[in-house]
Amino acid sequence: MRPHGRARLAFAPAVVVALVAPFAIGLSGCAAIQQPVPTCGSVTRLALVAQSVPTAAYVPCLGALPTGWGAGGFQATSGHARFTLRSDLAPGRPVQVALRASCDVAGATSTTPRGPGVATYIWLRSIAPRYAGTLTDQFAGGCVTYQFDFQRGPHITLMEDFEAAVTLYPRQELAVQVHQRLGVTLGP
Repeated sequence: MRPHGRARLAFAPAVVVALVAPFAIGLSGCAAIQQPVPTCGSVTRLALVAQSVPTAAYVPCLGALPTGWGAGGFQATSGHARFTLRSDLAPGRPVQVALRASCDVAGATSTTPRGPGVATYIWLRSIAPRYAGTLTDQFAGGCVTYQFDFQRGPHITLMEDFEAAVTLYPRQELAVQVHQRLGVTLGP
């Protein structure tokens, strides 16, 4: 087996230990327990997201959440990672955030890119009575979709809020952080 393959295999147990250890020893107040959605400073959780779509040049993570917003429902499996954002201004209407290897942007309108090497599109299913659709960030090897459904009026603030809360973290930068902190190579 090549050294690169061994490092990648060694990475999974290291991440599992790093994520499970706080639960096993019963630490209360730990950020991993209170906020399971990957924050931009959580290298181990971001590595899980990166490994779910190993071709993606970026991975989504949470920066600071605006007042009234929460996050949950984090899942990372082979081929995709997802989580939800909720605002008290849009009860029962979470924003579904998903990382995938590819996205269909046919019929979507190009909008201001959210990062270098990123093409951003919006597809609106409805503008009245609700502002609903999908925002897509497309980049080398992957994409992030944001499905939203907001009441007209507060929709402008809600769109700005979730776009500011979710950051696209460069995979190359994450690979350096994973190597420095965990001593392993982030595949592929």
